[in-house]
Amino acid sequence: MQNHDNSTEEATSSGAARTLQLLRAGSFQFGIFTSEIAAIAPWREPTSLPQAPNSVLGVVSIQGRMLTVLHLEALPAPETFATNATAHLIALRGDEQLALAVDSLGDTIELADAHLDKGPEDMGTFVLGVLHREGSDIHVLNPKQLFPTAIQGRERRRRRF
Repeated sequence: MQNHDNSTEEATSSGAARTLQLLRAGSFQFGIFTSEIAAIAPWREPTSLPQAPNSVLGVVSIQGRMLTVLHLEALPAPETFATNATAHLIALRGDEQLALAVDSLGDTIELADAHLDKGPEDMGTFVLGVLHREGSDIHVLNPKQLFPTAIQGRERRRRRF
């Protein structure tokens, strides 16, 4: 007798499915599409940056790239997050040179965009949508909005020539 995963069948029947990596940061459950991930590395302490917002932990080198480390738990509530035992760094693809500090990794699942509900307004634009799975809300991340959310209106330092 075969055991079928209904969520995978539903995802593939309603359009193009993508693989989602589940992860946890504090009390929040997040997901990010695996196509956005360059590497997953064990935790190492980032070098702190002066005057950085609470959500920016510092910089770290992963696979020869210097990445700005964002603490996901701090993005929805930058002033009230608790520091937990962070276990992993997720290096992201893209021009922003970011890594995410997360407490734990979960499963990878297949997901069609049609299964995402609109993200909550209090999460801002860094959440593409919400997946309801096994009684939990999984906030699917929008990598293009992570850095703007983290710096929260602070002006980026620019080189002057």
